[in-house]
Amino acid sequence: MEHTGSCFCGEIEYRVEIEGARIDICHCRDCQIFSGSAFRTSCMVPSSSFHFVRGTPNTFDKTAESGQVRRMAFCGTCGTHLCSMSPLGAQDGYVSVRISTSRQFDQLRPAGELFCSSRVAWLPPLEGMRQFPGMPTGRDLENVDER
Repeated sequence: MEHTGSCFCGEIEYRVEIEGARIDICHCRDCQIFSGSAFRTSCMVPSSSFHFVRGTPNTFDKTAESGQVRRMAFCGTCGTHLCSMSPLGAQDGYVSVRISTSRQFDQLRPAGELFCSSRVAWLPPLEGMRQFPGMPTGRDLENVDER
């Protein structure tokens, strides 16, 4: 299913194909800081499934503790974080869409919680969601019931 979204002020818009993609809540410290909250909800899709259709986001490259570099895209006017993607020339080819920016946000249900080792103490695990202490690997995701 195709979804559309935008930043808060509407200067930047995107469309994305989310069909079959896994939606997760991330409790890592970076996501807490970027979201200004206890977690951020994202969906990883192939780069070919995501397109900016209006405006050009500002970007900066962030290096994670793992050493992986991600290009963060945000609106230069209102500051809304829209996604992270591979830096130009990188081979991993996926975009992590901040699904709260989707116009169909209420239709998108997370399947799991990542980086639970960084979860704030006052937030209990969400019932019915698979819990991962860090970033899950392919083996971790085998036989996971997608929602």
